Amino acid sequence: MRLLRPDLLQWWLVIPVLVASCGVHWRLTRAFRRREAIDRRFASLSRRSTWRRHAAICGASVLVAAAIVFALMRPQLLMAERVPDYEHQDLIVMLDRSISMRARDIAPSRFARATAELRNLLRQKPEGIDRIGLVGFADSSLVLSYLTGDVESILFYLEWLDAEPSVLFGTNLGAALESARDVAKKDDRPTRKRFLIVSDGEDNGTELKAALDLFRGEGYRVDCIGIGSEAAVPIPLAASDTEESYLRDDAGRRVTTKFEEATLMQIAATTGGHYVRSTSGTELARAIAETAKGDRRIVGWRSSTEYRELYPSALAVAAAAAAALCFLI
Repeated sequence: MRLLRPDLLQWWLVIPVLVASCGVHWRLTRAFRRREAIDRRFASLSRRSTWRRHAAICGASVLVAAAIVFALMRPQLLMAERVPDYEHQDLIVMLDRSISMRARDIAPSRFARATAELRNLLRQKPEGIDRIGLVGFADSSLVLSYLTGDVESILFYLEWLDAEPSVLFGTNLGAALESARDVAKKDDRPTRKRFLIVSDGEDNGTELKAALDLFRGEGYRVDCIGIGSEAAVPIPLAASDTEESYLRDDAGRRVTTKFEEATLMQIAATTGGHYVRSTSGTELARAIAETAKGDRRIVGWRSSTEYRELYPSALAVAAAAAAALCFLI
């Protein structure tokens, strides 16, 4: 154990002062009682303390003072523990950029909430996730970033996606999976690859079945996070929330979109991955973190030593002793 503030050791002198004060108080109390005796018939009503009560008050006072001084000296205890070493994995994120992701049933929109939570993941990358790749997709897919440990480059692409004004129609999950698989195949490191789809579940492509067969045959797992509510909601074309900014059909009626989870559940079930539904957006951060951690494999153990602060425990003892002192007085 070590003390960060050993210079405060002199404050321990308050303890003998307290003990001496308690002794003087007890002697004066006994002398007063001998001079001012209580009539026998009032003895049962007297609240005068016994020597045990005085001893308890003295002990509680000393404990409060000792615990406070001990806390002020900032004691730290060296703790050793065995920490697991997890295998390093790479995470390839497939982010739906289609126009339906602009729906505002999830505030501020499905897409904006997804990119915000992905940024949180990047800033607080879970242990075991080494590099991250990013694939954006709508009717076709685009590899935005191959696997990299440079978090800032991924953050740059997310910022670019948030500001991208282009309207992208259609959703092709099969094309997204094929692009993500190419990212994994072109990497020369023997790390395990994880795949994550963030989408509202719509799929208008024809390549999904073939892509799933490849993933299942090669042992790749795909986790899916679905984002959207049950209600059919209109699709904004621009950032402004006006009557003219919504997507309309040939008859002038608003085109609506509804969350579809069957396809995402199928992808996760076929490849042995996990599926998580986010109906309000608040579940997204936890889902992404849990998905990224996934079924991590322990490859070894290492010893870790660190100093733990003891002053919170000392203050807790002081608070308990102070409460007891208030009860005794």
